[in-house]
Amino acid sequence: MGLIEIVLATLCLNSTCLLDEDLSESKFLSKSIQNPKCVSAYQDVSVNTRKMQFAQLAEELRQENLIITTLKNDRLSGILKDNGTLTGTGVAFDLLNILQKKFQFNYTIVLPKTNVWGSQKTGILNMLKEKRANLSAAFLPVLTQYSTDVSYSPSMDTGEWVVLMKRPQESATGSGLLAPFTLPVWLLILLSLVVVGPVIYFIIYLQSKLCPDDQNKVFPLPACIWFVYGALLKQGTTLNPMTDSSRLLFSTWWIFITILTAFYTANLTAFLTLSKFTLPITEPKDIGAKKYKWVTTQGNALEDTVTTDGSLTDIGNMLGRPYRYLDQSDRTILKQYVDRRDMMFIREKPIVEYVMYDDYKEKTRNQIEEPKRCTYVITRFSIVSFSRAFAYSKDFKYKMLFDSTIQHLVESGIIKYKLREELPDTEICPLNLGNKERQLRNQDLMMTYEIVGGGFVISAVIFVIELAVKRSHKPKQAKNNGKSNLLLNQKHTIHVNINNNYEKFGQPPHNAKFITPPPSYHTLFNPPNNENLKKKNINGREYWVYDSLGGGTKMIPMRTPSALLFQYTH
Repeated sequence: MGLIEIVLATLCLNSTCLLDEDLSESKFLSKSIQNPKCVSAYQDVSVNTRKMQFAQLAEELRQENLIITTLKNDRLSGILKDNGTLTGTGVAFDLLNILQKKFQFNYTIVLPKTNVWGSQKTGILNMLKEKRANLSAAFLPVLTQYSTDVSYSPSMDTGEWVVLMKRPQESATGSGLLAPFTLPVWLLILLSLVVVGPVIYFIIYLQSKLCPDDQNKVFPLPACIWFVYGALLKQGTTLNPMTDSSRLLFSTWWIFITILTAFYTANLTAFLTLSKFTLPITEPKDIGAKKYKWVTTQGNALEDTVTTDGSLTDIGNMLGRPYRYLDQSDRTILKQYVDRRDMMFIREKPIVEYVMYDDYKEKTRNQIEEPKRCTYVITRFSIVSFSRAFAYSKDFKYKMLFDSTIQHLVESGIIKYKLREELPDTEICPLNLGNKERQLRNQDLMMTYEIVGGGFVISAVIFVIELAVKRSHKPKQAKNNGKSNLLLNQKHTIHVNINNNYEKFGQPPHNAKFITPPPSYHTLFNPPNNENLKKKNINGREYWVYDSLGGGTKMIPMRTPSALLFQYTH
């Protein structure tokens, strides 16, 4: 390609964007599609035009005296009166003062008749709607139902309404004897105690009927039930099952009890030492489901969310109606309603954190013991969440200026910093206080006391019933019937005659049964009459060893008196 062709190609491909003042934005953009190079030129013009508008608005704002309204909302926004002059306080007015310093405008504070946002006609919403105020210096929730009456600045943060409540004495998971297992586990254990005893009795009884044998022994039902209960407490039993099936039943229950008690002991130790503290509410619907009473301040966003035209919304049905909307300070609400009446206080998270932190510092100055300083706790979940912003009157002239600066404050993190400027970096009175060691309290052993007391009471009641039944069935003695009294006494008497080795049950002689007489006392300790008798210990047992007349050696085991007496009586 020669030089002439290059010059011609440059002239043909090059284009020029003519930025006529009369050219509208839509026409310019349509032309820029044909020539993309015009886009950057249009953007430059747009930026320059915006800067000119900002400069013109800023110049006009210097001559303005804006009417500012606000809410009394603790650290977020408030008012101080000094010689009849209202001075704004809180984070909202810190941001407003930044705007004032930048744009050099003046403002006058006018309070609403009622310290509310939009639930009443005498609040901030009505003032902005009627343009009796230019803007509100307060962290107001962005509610869509008010967007037709006012306009909002860019979102400054997301406000969370949480629950401040009095710290419970014990965790919601419980403590003491019932803590290791949940309610379904305890119910299944109780069911097994009731069912296993009769099941063991039925299987042993069925086995004895289907496989009759001399060694089959059917244990009574009360004995089987007592074995199940005794095994749970790791007690032995006098029952001696003879068949393999009954032995497997007994060993299976013992294995089950061993595993169950091992888990219980381990979990009980963990709950008393390492368990986390939990609250009785884990989500917002627990407040309404468990009928907890709660309060909040008058006129905040929660009031508009819970009720609409006097009727409950979905959130209102979940929480239930509040005990009262209070027009009092947060400190007063904390003492009178949360501390004394054990109610829940629903409020914005930064505010309840400041309230709890101030309470902690006051108790520290009063030298209260450290475990008693954190008497309140905040839930980890939020009831509702709203974007919060400044609210302007509709068609506020300087909205563009304020929005640009507020957006820069949000992006730089200044607003987030100002909200927690006076709070410590660490969590204030966390849910788990992290005590190093905890001694057992009476509350932990309360179930033990209840079991002991209940056992004595039930035992006393059963004793009274037994006594009443025994007296009601006691036969009436006849005054002149000595023979019948003698027969009655003999009927329940067992006579043991050692001389003829028979025991007699009552009078009938045919009921006599031969029994083995007990050994003489001297034979329990003295060896048999044999001169060649020697005493030896073989495999841990003692024997009398002697040479028999026919040759060979014989051994006679030595028995203790208790063993001989036990064999004789059984």
